[in-house]
Amino acid sequence: MSVTSRQVFRKSEVSMLVSHQSRRLMAAQHQPPPLSDISGSLIFSFSWLLVMSIGLMPLVEGALDRSPSITMPTTIAFLVAVGSAVLLRRRYSWIGLVLHIFGQIAIWLSLFVMSLAAVLVLIPKG
Repeated sequence: MSVTSRQVFRKSEVSMLVSHQSRRLMAAQHQPPPLSDISGSLIFSFSWLLVMSIGLMPLVEGALDRSPSITMPTTIAFLVAVGSAVLLRRRYSWIGLVLHIFGQIAIWLSLFVMSLAAVLVLIPKG
C-alpha cells in the first residue's frame, strides 16, 4: 500500500489545523479576567490585605507585651496564599498562580522581618 503525495499533504494539513485550533483554544482559556469580575478582584485584594496585615503582627504582639510568635503567622500566611490561589485557579494561568503565591509569601516575609526587627530594637524589655 503506497502513500501518495496527496495523502501526505492531507495529513499535514489536518495536523496544522489541529495545532492551530489547540493554540486558539489555549489562548482563549488564559485570557485575563474582565474588569467586571468583582468576585475575583475581591478575593485577590482581600488575600493581599490579609497577608500584609499578618506581616505586621509582631508590632501588635509587641504592643500587647507578648513575645512575637513566628509559627502561627507563618502558617496563616502560607494557608492564605495557597487558599487564595486555589480560589483564583479558574481566572489565571498556572504561572500567574505560582507568581501570586510567591509574591504573597515574599511580601509577608519582608513585612514580618521588618516589623519583628522593629519590635526587638525599639520596644525595650525591662
